[in-house]
Amino acid sequence: MADDTTERLERIQAELASVLEERLGVLSDALAGSERATRRIIAAEVELERNLQAREALQREVGEIEVQAREARARCEEARARHDQLNTERDTLRETEQELDRGLEKSRSEVAGARGRVEELEREADGLRNENTALRTKVKTLEENLTRMRQLKDELMSSISGLTQQMSGLAGGDTE
Repeated sequence: MADDTTERLERIQAELASVLEERLGVLSDALAGSERATRRIIAAEVELERNLQAREALQREVGEIEVQAREARARCEEARARHDQLNTERDTLRETEQELDRGLEKSRSEVAGARGRVEELEREADGLRNENTALRTKVKTLEENLTRMRQLKDELMSSISGLTQQMSGLAGGDTE
């Protein structure tokens, strides 16, 4: 019976160790995913900052082009050709600005999505940590129960041995 109990406790302990190891693996994967998401967020924020700087530079260029266009209107026919060229360039810059604005909005939505994913992964990691703590507590309780059961077995065996000696003493006393 003790062997069955020992085997059962060993199976339980092995199963708990397996579950704990599996949970630690899941937690490691979740942390790695969280790190990747954080890197993507940082890269998106750097890209966002670069796009904002490019936008400001383009806006300054548009302002300079408008000044040049006003000056070109004051000149003769030769300047009109230059004026048309600047208008075309200005339109191109506006299209570029709109494309950058669209890219900026897309980057912002990606950052928001990545932040949401990071929060979700952090919540999952917290849940896994709590579950690991509960499993460790359970393992400790089972180990303590096993120790108490062994002590009880030893006490019962000692008691049986003492009673056997008493019975032998009583049986030996009756024959005399």
